[in-house]
Amino acid sequence: MAEKPIQEQFGQRVIDAFADFARSDLKTPIELENDEFSHVTNATLRRRLSEVFYGVRWIYKLGLALLTKDAERAAHVRAQIVDYASIAEGLLSDCLAHAIRHGHTSGADYTYRDPVNQLRPITWNVSNPEPMLRRLSLWWFIRIAHEFGIIGPALEADLHWLREQRNTVHLQERSALGQTAFLNQSRKAYGIVTQTIRQTKKWKAAHP
Repeated sequence: MAEKPIQEQFGQRVIDAFADFARSDLKTPIELENDEFSHVTNATLRRRLSEVFYGVRWIYKLGLALLTKDAERAAHVRAQIVDYASIAEGLLSDCLAHAIRHGHTSGADYTYRDPVNQLRPITWNVSNPEPMLRRLSLWWFIRIAHEFGIIGPALEADLHWLREQRNTVHLQERSALGQTAFLNQSRKAYGIVTQTIRQTKKWKAAHP
């Protein structure tokens, strides 16, 4: 077999170096599944959350390796915000399903699609709440998770920030946020998700 041209060999080594840096110090999806997301009841959701969390951390590290800025930074921020919000949504949904199924609910707001005005009643199938939960919004998840005591008030506020960022991420010009936008926005979102992991895991342990 003919040896690859030196330019091709060099290019592959550069690619490998970037990939190795992006993977360094990251838990694998299997490790994440067995640690951070071990409390998630649904096995398919647990695997999916682990893969998305690994992927978003890999994107963050790749952005550091490539020293992204301006439009590139904006693209990285958008991808991370969307994925972090989806992880938070999955964690809250899992806990809410567990609460409804096992009678760990509180108050009456969860029986309404519009809990503020207590309008549009929900008839829950207690043995299978997931289909109804899939029709509800992240805003609803955050509000009811706080009412159930799954998350505290500080995390509730942070999750609403993450939700709002997710909802407007494609409308905002991220590069206008300045040179530190990539790190600041991503770090804040990461901190919110790790706190969501901690609080949902603690709540699940106290509410078997």
